[in-house]
Amino acid sequence: MIEYLNEDEVYRVGMCIEEAGLEFYTKMAERAKDTTTKRVFKRLARDEQNHLAFFESLELATAGGMGTRPVEQDKDVSKYVCSLVDGGIFRGIEEMESFEKGKYDAERALELALQVEKDAVLYYMEAVASSRKKKTKEALKRLVEEEKGHVVQITNRLNNLRKRKAKKK
Repeated sequence: MIEYLNEDEVYRVGMCIEEAGLEFYTKMAERAKDTTTKRVFKRLARDEQNHLAFFESLELATAGGMGTRPVEQDKDVSKYVCSLVDGGIFRGIEEMESFEKGKYDAERALELALQVEKDAVLYYMEAVASSRKKKTKEALKRLVEEEKGHVVQITNRLNNLRKRKAKKK
C-alpha cells in the first residue's frame, strides 16, 4: 500500500506513528511501578519526541521533499491518510489506546510496544524503498535504525521481566 502514498502522505503516517508512540510511552512511564521499566518508557518517549522533531526538520533537510505540508495541517486529513495504510501498525496503536485505559501490566505494555515498533520498522523500510529522493531515503534509513534500537531495548526489558517472573515461581 505504501507505494501508492506520496511523500507528504508518508510524512503524515510517520507523524501518526510517532505521536501515538509518544503518548503511549509517556502514559506507561507514569504508570510503571518498577524504576527500570519506567526508565525504558521515558527513554522511548524522549526518542519519539525526537522523531517528531526529526520529521519536522525533514522539510528543510529534503529541500522541498518529504515534509512539505500545508502550514496548518488538517488533523482529520492526517487521520484519514493514516487509516489508509494496511498492516498491523494501526491495529497495534488502537490496542495501545485501549490498554491505556485498563489495568496496568508492564509485560503486556512492553509486548504492545514491541509489536508496534516492529511494524514501524517495516513501514519505514517500505518508505525507504518507495522514496525517490536520496535525502529522504537517507533520513528514513536513520529512522529505521533508531526504531530497530527500540526493538532491542524493549526486547531486553521484556526478557528481564520474564526472567524475574520465572524466578518467583
